[in-house]
Amino acid sequence: MKPFLLFFLLLLLFPALTVLVDWLQGGQAPQAWWQWALLVALPALVWLYVRHFSLLGCGRGCRWPERRD
Repeated sequence: MKPFLLFFLLLLLFPALTVLVDWLQGGQAPQAWWQWALLVALPALVWLYVRHFSLLGCGRGCRWPERRD
């Protein structure tokens, strides 16, 4: 199940990063509603990636000892 969640997260994260980089490099500002939605969701998408899928995330190691599986 986790690989599918990672796939869908990256399916949203990569276009959001592309829109942000295009905007910051002096290109065109986001014009479509879905581009603005991706920019608004970008902090949450990055947080989800870092928290659950990145090597920097806590995952199981940050849980309290009685909650570890």
